[in-house]
Amino acid sequence: MYQGEYILEMRNIVKVFPGVRALDGMSIKIRPGTVHAIAGENGAGKSTLMKVINGDYTPEEGEVVYKGKILGKRTIMETIQMGISMIRQEMNPIRQMTIAENIFLGREPQKRKGFVDFKKLNENTNELLKELNMPFEASQKMDTLSIAAQQQVEIAKAISCNASVIIMDEPTSAISDHEIEILFEQIRNLKRKGVAIIYITHKMDEIMEIADEVTIIRDGAWISSGPIGNYTSDKIISLMVGRKISNIFPKEKAPIGDTVLEVRELCSRGVFRNISFSVKEGEILGFAGLVGAGRSEVMRAVFGLDEYQSGEIFVNGKKAEIHRTEDAIAAGIAMVSEDRRAEGIIPVRSARENITLPFIKKFRKHGLIRKKAESRMAEEMIEKFQIKVSTPEQEIRNLSGGNQQKVILAKWLLGNPKVLILDEPTRGIDVGSKSEIHRLMCEYAKQGLAIIMISSELPEVLGMSDRIIVMREGRISGELIREEADQEAIMRLAT
Repeated sequence: MYQGEYILEMRNIVKVFPGVRALDGMSIKIRPGTVHAIAGENGAGKSTLMKVINGDYTPEEGEVVYKGKILGKRTIMETIQMGISMIRQEMNPIRQMTIAENIFLGREPQKRKGFVDFKKLNENTNELLKELNMPFEASQKMDTLSIAAQQQVEIAKAISCNASVIIMDEPTSAISDHEIEILFEQIRNLKRKGVAIIYITHKMDEIMEIADEVTIIRDGAWISSGPIGNYTSDKIISLMVGRKISNIFPKEKAPIGDTVLEVRELCSRGVFRNISFSVKEGEILGFAGLVGAGRSEVMRAVFGLDEYQSGEIFVNGKKAEIHRTEDAIAAGIAMVSEDRRAEGIIPVRSARENITLPFIKKFRKHGLIRKKAESRMAEEMIEKFQIKVSTPEQEIRNLSGGNQQKVILAKWLLGNPKVLILDEPTRGIDVGSKSEIHRLMCEYAKQGLAIIMISSELPEVLGMSDRIIVMREGRISGELIREEADQEAIMRLAT
């Protein structure tokens, strides 16, 4: 067990990406044998900080000090060998392999001639699992385990590497209350062994229960640190969100009409349950919540991308049978996905082709595409949406993120939908493009389009929404009208 006061220190860490100062003089001290929670909004810099610790990023300024020694540039593997491990929110085990093979991957005991000693491998693993009170067998395949069980295996893997510091990134985002208790017991066991836990979460109840100390960060900067006894949930929330809303996201009023989309008691096993909401003509309905709350999953089901087990969807008062995206499009629903590169664009195709592709039938006559009509319409949308291209034939992969997003918007609005779902519409794009997209949202709302917007940026949700629905752990936890909504009210419902 390390005897120094601090096992890990971040001193004045600065990390810069093009146009973004992700960490701005960050300093945090971690004591051995404690749980140190890191609290902050989405985008506050938590993930960047952790990647600096584990060697994924090299800071422009500042020092990482581990067991009294300044760490230089290093790989993730070198960091693990030093005794710092990270259990990521999105675990990626090799599911076809056993627990033993996953724990000791790349470090397997060997026989002569370099062959793996599977007997020794399983013996070592079973000894480790017994020591950690984990009810598994070395020979079990990873694909037979729950998410919580996989987390426990990741903990065992970290311990097998003699980890003195373990970073846990949103470890309870996909597990049940019972499984959370199991995890917390493992954490307490690790504390008794002198292991320091850096615990990243948005959930206030977890911070108050498991943390010994807490650090609050905001916009890449340190805000506050101290023993958990010095804080209440409300105080942490206030420090997390502590900025005023200005006119960065101006909302233009639009006349609100009849209900266009109504969702009743929508359920997807293990993902979300009893989801009911409606959105009207000219309304921008915001969906807020933390990562893993189920917001995107609900909208993917409404758009026919993912299955749901029960519930009903109505468009203009008529029940819509939506099982595929084609059904949703036919019903008048369009969706801009969160992952524009994977699901929104065809990178090797031109801006013109990306805009017209979903509605190419509009330009077909006698089995042939009317190229002039297609090009003319694409050019009109490019001009209307102020998309910066050298030519409509420019490959979309060569456009900026903001211009790619405007191409996707143009594509779906070309079909004159009744409902437009926007999942993180301004993520990863520059301020100028954000402003343009917000302007377009307001313009189309005035024309009677019903808009649903998912955003992890609270100022965006507050600045653009007429109503806000907040989700927590797969359920709707509350609804706020524009006049009563603020950041703290949303965070209380989200946590």
